Amino acid sequence: MIRQGNLRKSLGVQGWSALAISAALVGFTGCNNTNPQSDQQLKQQAAQTTEQVKSSAQQAAADAKVAAANAERKVDDIAAGVKQGLHSDTKPSPVGGTVDINSASADQLATLPGISGVRAQHIVDNRPYSSSHDLVSKGLISEAEYGRISSKIVAD
Repeated sequence: MIRQGNLRKSLGVQGWSALAISAALVGFTGCNNTNPQSDQQLKQQAAQTTEQVKSSAQQAAADAKVAAANAERKVDDIAAGVKQGLHSDTKPSPVGGTVDINSASADQLATLPGISGVRAQHIVDNRPYSSSHDLVSKGLISEAEYGRISSKIVAD
């Protein structure tokens, strides 16, 4: 039997170098067979992640568009309220305390709190109404706006 010390001596530096190079080549050969597959897997994962991010970005853009439209409507409502408040001393109050949303003119509807001339015209354009709450159902005013004017309107 050859002892370990004798093995080292018999292989020498050149033998050990040859053995190390052979082991490295076997390792590299194994790596080369898996790299294309790993590269393909990485490519596929990157494509899937990109598609998910793209889809999420499109959804976020759609949500932002809806939020911007809602914000624009609220700003328009606030501006109309401010305008009405500034000119409140010149506007007559509804005659008899109520306004019939099926027969009132746009000018009469514009005397209601928070109803601008433009919104009053939309109310006229969307007639007839079976109840005053139809203004909310048809999306012409919000529930909060309806709460402010519900005691001042009727649908006869």
